[in-house]
Amino acid sequence: MRNIRPENFKESLIMALPNCTTMVLGMMTINLWIYGHLTVANFFAALPKIYITAFALDFFVIGPMVIRFVMRHNILKYMPLFRVGLMAGILTFIAPILETGHIPDAIQYITALPRNYVVALALQVLIAFPLGMMTLARYKIKI
Repeated sequence: MRNIRPENFKESLIMALPNCTTMVLGMMTINLWIYGHLTVANFFAALPKIYITAFALDFFVIGPMVIRFVMRHNILKYMPLFRVGLMAGILTFIAPILETGHIPDAIQYITALPRNYVVALALQVLIAFPLGMMTLARYKIKI
């Protein structure tokens, strides 16, 4: 696969949609399953809230902030580590509230964060990012 990067807002959006969708579906499934709340009703009740929150957080806040940071310090190859770390840190606290109404205490947060970081990083690197890049490549070919 060619090294294709988004060059404008529309291409960033085209790449972000499959990437965010994959991450939200994967992480919601894993976390609801671990906490014993994985039912179709819980999943679809929480999906819109989690998806909108995660997409807005990643696309408008975390993404631009991390891109500026890695470009300024010339460490582009570490971008997934920082991006996933910030997203996992924030969503590990927010997601249980949106999914089940449960506010995690400090012990729950501290035990869930490393697991969520490792799982999210693997999901991002192995599935979500390549899917986003493939979608962007198909879009650019059609132009």
